[in-house]
Amino acid sequence: MAALIAMLDDRLRSGSKAVEDNLRRQQIGSGMRGDKRRTYRFQDDTVVDHITGKSMIASKAMKGTMNLLWG
Repeated sequence: MAALIAMLDDRLRSGSKAVEDNLRRQQIGSGMRGDKRRTYRFQDDTVVDHITGKSMIASKAMKGTMNLLWG
């Protein structure tokens, strides 16, 4: 009886872990180059937001003035 309970418990845990893994994978993405949101190029002092297509000076972005990329 204890073996049956352990087996059922294991299946429940693996099912919930699969759901969590799937949710995490959807939020993170594949990690490939096409998933990127922003590019920071410090040698050129630029930041490019690939969603909006806007760019700004990297030193200003690092100080927290990211509104130029959104507005």
